[in-house]
Amino acid sequence: MRARRCRIWVGCIAAGIGAMATADELSFDDATRVADAALDEVRGGFEIPAILLASMTLERSAYVNGELVLSRSVSIPDIANMTSEQATALAAAAGTLLIQNGPNNAFNVADLGPASTVIQNTLSNQHLVTLTTLSVEVNSLGAFRELNFQDSLRDSLVIPGVR
Repeated sequence: MRARRCRIWVGCIAAGIGAMATADELSFDDATRVADAALDEVRGGFEIPAILLASMTLERSAYVNGELVLSRSVSIPDIANMTSEQATALAAAAGTLLIQNGPNNAFNVADLGPASTVIQNTLSNQHLVTLTTLSVEVNSLGAFRELNFQDSLRDSLVIPGVR
């Protein structure tokens, strides 16, 4: 019995080595290339449905003692169709904010990454506030209703026990 198991095991190893040798011999150098247009038809990806609309607004502001000292904002009504002007405005609004209150403030903005906020204050008894508000709206309620309708329709057409 033990000899039989050993022969089976050796046979499996030999078959695996043979399969590896065969796989190494395969070459796609002589294969016909598929045109990019044909591949584009079958490739997967992500596509936002035409009925889905997403918009966003970014607002950043800073207040010193209740007084607005800095404000940046951008509104993009349709993210899927963002213009280059809107993208530039978004980059500007998401850039580094530097608020300096009082004398002798020094800071190198190049030391920070994007969307940073730095507040330097050398005065006493100051009320400093920064606000960042990101509002995103998606009209997905209609998409959920459509999905629910399709599920209900499928469920009503399916006969129990029949595939």
